[in-house]
Amino acid sequence: MFNFFGEIKKELKLPEIDGSYNLVNVNGKALYAEGQRGLVSLSENLVMFKVKGKIVSVFGSNLKLKELSSQTLSIVGEIEKIEVV
Repeated sequence: MFNFFGEIKKELKLPEIDGSYNLVNVNGKALYAEGQRGLVSLSENLVMFKVKGKIVSVFGSNLKLKELSSQTLSIVGEIEKIEVV
């Protein structure tokens, strides 16, 4: 099976790093996340979800959960800031 993030790491010759989650912010209009472990909070201004040992907070406006599966999620809207704590 094709591994998008694995191919990027290989192409850019990045060292092996903890691959427990991956985030892709697409022009501040969409966020794709792999490795999510459950929603914490969902509103049109803040979406929070768990990843291994951390919480990801997505701040913005008109945020909507577009897709949610056991490992991935996608959010659309006006994304202003992403924090991982």
